[in-house]
Amino acid sequence: MRISFVQPRQELRPYIEAFWVFESPNGIPLASRTLAVPNGCAKLIIPYENSLTGVSEDREGVSHEHGFYFVGNRIKSTLIHASARKTGFIGIEFAPQSGFSLFGIPMHETVDEKIFDSEVLFGRWGRATREVLGNLDGVDRKVSFIQDELVKLSRRGRRSNDVVDFCVRTLKLAHGRMPIKELERTTGYTRRYLDILFKQHVGLPPKILAGIFRFQMFYRKWAQGLPYESLKERLYDYYYDQAHFSKEFKRMTGHSPREFMKDVPSEFGRGLALK
Repeated sequence: MRISFVQPRQELRPYIEAFWVFESPNGIPLASRTLAVPNGCAKLIIPYENSLTGVSEDREGVSHEHGFYFVGNRIKSTLIHASARKTGFIGIEFAPQSGFSLFGIPMHETVDEKIFDSEVLFGRWGRATREVLGNLDGVDRKVSFIQDELVKLSRRGRRSNDVVDFCVRTLKLAHGRMPIKELERTTGYTRRYLDILFKQHVGLPPKILAGIFRFQMFYRKWAQGLPYESLKERLYDYYYDQAHFSKEFKRMTGHSPREFMKDVPSEFGRGLALK
């Protein structure tokens, strides 16, 4: 298995958190327990060799070879697997507030434990982009083309929101340790109004996004190979108590922290977390 990271073009860097190409000569076996966990980012998934199957809470979705798919923000993990043959797909992860700015789709419409066919979600643009991607030979040409298309979208002047940008940036810098009342105080807006803004631009309310950022801080420590006992030393800086931490961690991964760190290899997850 190999994950190669792509440097987004200058125009796309404000919108894209991570851009990568996944390759495996033997698919993704179920035994690898490969998980995609919540990170606050909506995604484009482009399988160019083999199909991918994702399972979340007994709901199964398939990203077919040569397809073009959008995945909205999620609050639970997805188990990913692919048949035992050569597998390759492109992944583009967008900053939490950037999906609406680029695509003009209210993000709350995409928050679900499912995969959206881009032709259905984006109409003519999704259909035309999928057709060209499917006819291009070589992953480098596909990467270059999708960047061209996203740059064109970024130039259409879609609306961002300074308040949402500020709140997302503040929550991320604080690793989620920011009371929503403090966001209310610093922005001058009520929690209800912030929830409305976030519903359109992010798909999740600020409190849920803050919880994802807190979880991701510990998830990256796991990816670095730190044992559970070491993580517990910083636990109370982010959570009320150990029970609160365990509940949130299990909601995001489907496993208790100790079980996850002992039994879930998820090489794919480690690779993305260490980007």
